[in-house]
Amino acid sequence: MQKKFVTIFAIIIAIIFSFSVCFAVEDLLKDASNTVKDAVNNTEDAVEGAVHNAGNTIHDSTEKAKNTMENAGNKVEETGNNLEKDMKNTTSMVTNTNNDGYTAARTSTNGNGTFMGMNATAWTWLILGIAAIAIIAVVWYYSTRISSENNQSKRD
Repeated sequence: MQKKFVTIFAIIIAIIFSFSVCFAVEDLLKDASNTVKDAVNNTEDAVEGAVHNAGNTIHDSTEKAKNTMENAGNKVEETGNNLEKDMKNTTSMVTNTNNDGYTAARTSTNGNGTFMGMNATAWTWLILGIAAIAIIAVVWYYSTRISSENNQSKRD
């Protein structure tokens, strides 16, 4: 009986303490609501500022890349102009120089050169013929060697 009484008393105490009434709840809820609103507003401002800063950074980077590309293009154009000017000066100097009547003459052969009485075409055909004969001789040598090995293996 005592166990039942203690158990019922414990349940009643637990029920009483689980449903407590607080008179200051209204102010507490308002403070919590205001705190949450402030936190949301602060987060919104922080995100907005970060996006704005990121946009400015991207814009600045794009402008810097644009300026770099324009500078590189200007340098290439300037280099081309300088090369063109130098080529004109060089051409002008070459065409206006006095060379004391010297004219360049061909020093290479005109295609009639021979070696041992044969021109280049004859030598090419001679070398190709020798190479063909060598290839045929090697093939014939190995084919006769294989057939002789086959004949010796049949005798054994």
